[in-house]
Amino acid sequence: MTVLKPMITEELKKIFDKKAIEILEFQLEKSIIAQPEVKRYQDNQRLQITKEYLEQWCVQAIDAEPVGAGSYPVDVIGKTGDLKWGADIKSLACKINKNGELSDSESGETSLAQKFTGTGTDLDILFKNKQYNQIKDGWLEIVQRKNESVLKDHELDKIYYFFFLRGDQKFYLCGIEVNINNLPNVNVNVENTTNDSLFLDNYIEKKYGSTKIYKAKKRLELRLRPKNWVEDGLCIELTIPKSLETVDLRKVDLESYKKLLFR
Repeated sequence: MTVLKPMITEELKKIFDKKAIEILEFQLEKSIIAQPEVKRYQDNQRLQITKEYLEQWCVQAIDAEPVGAGSYPVDVIGKTGDLKWGADIKSLACKINKNGELSDSESGETSLAQKFTGTGTDLDILFKNKQYNQIKDGWLEIVQRKNESVLKDHELDKIYYFFFLRGDQKFYLCGIEVNINNLPNVNVNVENTTNDSLFLDNYIEKKYGSTKIYKAKKRLELRLRPKNWVEDGLCIELTIPKSLETVDLRKVDLESYKKLLFR
């Protein structure tokens, strides 16, 4: 059993119901207007939304309460029936092929834990001495400690990660349930481990992503395989509205352009 378990769409839709999706797509429509225009010879830029905005989108969409900041384990707290949960809101960029479709590649990375202090020994020294199990145990101790604290502090039943996967013409919303009781099942993947990165098995199913401890950044990172999530029906698709028309703002009357934009 893995630590991170993908939520099926039926579970996800109990939290992100029809009204929630309408609110998220409304926020997407507003966000397009805030993107910078490109000139005619430039390629359209992919929609960029800050993590702070995505958190607030979820506060509005699923009627959740914002909590903490910075390195706190969860961003929002909500209830589904009698189930009280906390969730970390994350955004990951997806790689696109030449046809504008999701590629087989992994996404960008997100941090699951950082500030390595678990063993009292410098991380660089542990890597140098190939003390991989000690490295793994130190990081898992950090994960255990920070998740137990938030479960206790807010009397939560579950912890989730909600991901906005940024494609080309779509955002894909998916969720993961965190089960810290399965941390003892995590092993070092010696075959893929290098002098700079230590890969873990049984943290997440390989089909859906990978986790590694990255020496330089001193953090535990997660990457997803978005194409597999979408093909297995584990995502809710959010359509990105059509991008702004190409325009050279120095060559138009801005007052007229604003009236056209906000009509």
